[in-house]
Amino acid sequence: MKKWLTKFFENQIVTNILIVLGTFFTFGILDLGIRFFSNQYTNFYGWTHASPFFFTISWIFFFLMVLYLLPKKMRIITYSILTGIFNILVLAQMIHQKILGRFFGIYDLFLAGEGAGYFMAALKQITPAMILLFFLSILSCVVVCLIIHFQKEPIKTRKYYFIVLALGLCGFTCFRLMAIDRLGEKTEANAWDRWNNVKDVYLDFNNQSKNMEVAGLYEMTFRNIDIYIKDQFQSKENLKIEVDDYFNSQALEVSNIEEDVGQNEYTGLFKDKNLIFIMLESIDSWLVDDEVMPTLSYLEKTGWNFTNRYAPAFGGGMTFNSEFAANTGLYSINNGQASYNFDNNAYPYSLPSLFVNNGYRTNSIHVNYGNFYNRSSIHKAIGYQNHFALQDLYGNDEVNYFYDSNLVKQEGSYRLIVPETDQFMSFVITYTAHMPYDNSNDKCVNNPYQLQVEGDEALSCIRNLAKDTDEFLKELLMRLDQEHRLEDTVLILFTDHYTYAYPNIQFVYEQKASDNTNLLQNVPFLIWSKDITPKQIDTLMSTTDILPTIANLFGLEGYDPDHYLSSDVFSIRHPNYVYFADNSWYDGTLYYHGQEVSEELQEYVSKISTQVQTKIKINEDILLSDYYKK
Repeated sequence: MKKWLTKFFENQIVTNILIVLGTFFTFGILDLGIRFFSNQYTNFYGWTHASPFFFTISWIFFFLMVLYLLPKKMRIITYSILTGIFNILVLAQMIHQKILGRFFGIYDLFLAGEGAGYFMAALKQITPAMILLFFLSILSCVVVCLIIHFQKEPIKTRKYYFIVLALGLCGFTCFRLMAIDRLGEKTEANAWDRWNNVKDVYLDFNNQSKNMEVAGLYEMTFRNIDIYIKDQFQSKENLKIEVDDYFNSQALEVSNIEEDVGQNEYTGLFKDKNLIFIMLESIDSWLVDDEVMPTLSYLEKTGWNFTNRYAPAFGGGMTFNSEFAANTGLYSINNGQASYNFDNNAYPYSLPSLFVNNGYRTNSIHVNYGNFYNRSSIHKAIGYQNHFALQDLYGNDEVNYFYDSNLVKQEGSYRLIVPETDQFMSFVITYTAHMPYDNSNDKCVNNPYQLQVEGDEALSCIRNLAKDTDEFLKELLMRLDQEHRLEDTVLILFTDHYTYAYPNIQFVYEQKASDNTNLLQNVPFLIWSKDITPKQIDTLMSTTDILPTIANLFGLEGYDPDHYLSSDVFSIRHPNYVYFADNSWYDGTLYYHGQEVSEELQEYVSKISTQVQTKIKINEDILLSDYYKK
């Protein structure tokens, strides 16, 4: 047996064939597994299509070339590291897809720290099929490494290196060209359905789920790295020219409207009043009732309730995406993360900047640490004079500030929200209703508000958490009333995203009458002031529209609607549609996501789709070029 094994490992033809086959299996099965998984959710391309297979084969040729150029020991180490990295990457991608409905790009890695706190909840998303996938990949890696270890090392002459380089580069190039050829043809730049064309998806590379299906695991990973590097070095001046051209064209279009679109009947309604601006963590519309959230329900009934406000998710970090959009009128870029990538940008037309320029004191308050979402930096960048991270301030106190109800009960935190000054604008980010919704969340263990649902631990949990957020609102109203501040203070509340982390997603679908990830983002937004007449406003709006709406209502000097891609809800220039990161849009009747439409609708669909594509591109150009920096 020993003699046979010795002879076997001395046979370089056999061992090299096994190494090549094993390498294709180790890395190929990961790509097959993740694309099969993604196809269950997106159904854009079909996991059996040839292009991603060819991309994956080309990258495996590249891996083999690198491995064979290394000494035996380094080959084993490098092989093991590559296998480990891609197994971890696939696991993270699968969990991310299962929870959020999309894959992530390289910019999202900046949020790894924020996701670490939900590790245990994420582990529950692992299925037996995933475990089998990783087991087979790792087992194959072990076998290949053993073969390399016992294999007789060839004499590495100049000819050896030339052959390895030639075979590796030839395999990489040929299969890559075949993959690109199979993608088809590019469409015209302004074609209304171009984002639904496979070749254009690959060229734009701005939809992570579609990217995975078009390119496969390895091409997507390295393409994201390539795009990230190019973003850092592309010409900002060229991007600024594109933005200038867009705003000039919009100004020309608006100039043809006789009415002054910067003014309307609501302009200055809240002039000189204070503002408490609240982002509600994970508070979905179906949680707002007289049992779970009576205070928020009261505010909806006695204030202005905007029933068709959507919170599209651009880039990574759904929570920060929403707060960034509401405060700046801009979305993060699809392949980026605003909190970490654009914290050095200038935001002279942000909401807090406008309030500061109008003599207000501006504070932002969050229960976590200042480095969470890089808030201590990005909030200063977008115009807040002070960012108060309660864990940095009071982390050693016995009071648990992760309960929203404690924010008003404690004098210190309350005075950050309601300072003893004539004019203030405070931005408050609640936290209690954040995932996970199980016993790993100590706020769920005791069921403090007795809102349990028999047989559903997660639903019981989130109802209790939502109730605690409502207690914060209740306490805030009572305290403002006691201090006679209700008359001069406006409350504006919006939710960051729907309750995507609730494990019984079918229940969410039923409650919201939709199973579409984009349309599920219809979440609460309301404005409340003691002296306004209650009304329900059904106008379609997005998170970015919150800024110009508030700026107009407060009559803020320096507010110019021509500086924004978004618009005041009450303005005649406000388009009655919302759009999403994947270029789909919704006008209240038609949800367009690339499907065929009747001939009579094609002109209308073409017009809106072109507008959407343009806005997404200009939004990215503004951020990447730091457009507003003087």
